[in-house]
Amino acid sequence: MKKVLSLIFALVLMCCAVASVSAEISPTASIPQNTIIIDAIPVPGEAGNTTPDINNPGRVEISSGEVVTLTATPSKGYKFSHWEFIYGEFEIIEGDLTTPTIVIRPTGTSNIRAEAHFVKIDDDVTAPSSKPVPTLPQDSTSPITGTASNNSDTAILFAMSAVVIMAVATVVVLKKKQTNA
Repeated sequence: MKKVLSLIFALVLMCCAVASVSAEISPTASIPQNTIIIDAIPVPGEAGNTTPDINNPGRVEISSGEVVTLTATPSKGYKFSHWEFIYGEFEIIEGDLTTPTIVIRPTGTSNIRAEAHFVKIDDDVTAPSSKPVPTLPQDSTSPITGTASNNSDTAILFAMSAVVIMAVATVVVLKKKQTNA
C-alpha cells in the first residue's frame, strides 16, 4: 500500500511540474497600456542585423507621435533587398521599402513587426511587396510571436486530465490488490 501511495504522490508531483512548465508568461506583462512595440528581424537570419530587433524592440508611446528608425545592416556576403511589414499601422516618414534605413511613425495602436530581407551579393534584389499590412488586435496576440496564447488553459486541461487518469489507475491498482489478497 505504501508503494501505491508513493506512486500516486510522484505522479501528482509530475503533473504539477508539467502544468507549471506549460503555462506561458505574457511577454507584455510589463509594457504600459499606451505603448506599442516595434521590432524587426533579418530574413534570412544569418544575412544581417536589424535595429530595433526582437530582443531589444523599440517602445513608443502611442499618444506622443514618436518616430522610430529601423536599420538593416547586411552581413559579409549579403546585401539589403527590402523591408516587408508583417503587421502594424504606420506611415513612412523618411526612406522607402528599398532603403536600409527607414523612419516610421506608428498611426494605430497595434504593435509593428518588420522583416529586413537580404540577398547574397551575386543575387538580384527583389522588389518589395505592395500588399497591405495586416493589423492584429492588441489584446489577443503576443508581440513576440504574433500568435494567440491559450497555453494556461491548455495546461489546466492537461493537469485535470492527468489527475483523472491517475485516480482511475489508483482505483484499478487497489481493486487488483484486493482481488489478489
